[in-house]
Amino acid sequence: MKAWIFGLLPLFLCAVRCEAQSATPTAAPIVFSPQTLADLKRLQQTALNSDYAYRQVAHLANNIGPRLSGSVQAAKAVEYVANELKAIGCQVQLEKVMVPHWVRGEETATLVQFPGQAENTTQKILLCALGPSVATPPEGITAEVIAAKNFDELKALPREKVASKIVLFNYPFDKQMAAEGRGGEAYGEAVVYRGDGPSAAARQGAVACLVRSVGSADYRLPPRFVGSGNGCDRRRRGRGGLNGSGEPDSKTSFETEANDPRDCVDERRERAARLETVREKSRERMV
Repeated sequence: MKAWIFGLLPLFLCAVRCEAQSATPTAAPIVFSPQTLADLKRLQQTALNSDYAYRQVAHLANNIGPRLSGSVQAAKAVEYVANELKAIGCQVQLEKVMVPHWVRGEETATLVQFPGQAENTTQKILLCALGPSVATPPEGITAEVIAAKNFDELKALPREKVASKIVLFNYPFDKQMAAEGRGGEAYGEAVVYRGDGPSAAARQGAVACLVRSVGSADYRLPPRFVGSGNGCDRRRRGRGGLNGSGEPDSKTSFETEANDPRDCVDERRERAARLETVREKSRERMV
């Protein structure tokens, strides 16, 4: 029996080896002709050597400005891009669409109490409201700020330590990652706090949320950006912000379309109760 098994082994190995040798890899299908590939390469090099794309983005950012959906600037941007495409021979057809519309107002914030503070002084904070943010009450919000580096750090905090406070997500843009050519990845890691930060803070009982600027620049100009919103207010106007005296010196005017408010009755009631608690504590501090 052993002789018979060992006698078949060389034949088996030979069969496997011969079959492997006879198998030929399947050639990749030809999708583009050599001429097309050469043309694409030429177009790529031409684009890389031109500042056309940069000039177009610069015009949208500098000449037209922030382009929130439904805004005049958004309509001007659509018109500009359509005309530019027509100018290079493209066929363009514009269609009417319905989009959410949120109007940005004036936002102000002030540090009214902080370590090392000089007597009778405050510190102005430059900020930009996340669209479509829900406005603060007319008298604004005065509350303690609690910082968290990321979502995990916020979740680890007891709810009672976060409730009725303002959450600051202090997540920095990774400049080293950007320097390595992965700027998009660095932006993606930081921008999630802009979209999901307010909801995460609200789940812990916070009355407001601040997000560190998402970007590599070191200047103090806040970018114009959009957050997720909570979708619980429908065409409701308001004024508010942060202040230290209870006076409405902080103003955020807005108008927004959102989901059916009946879907968010409990959330609005809970938020109103938290805001009332903050107002009461503010009045106690001022007495």
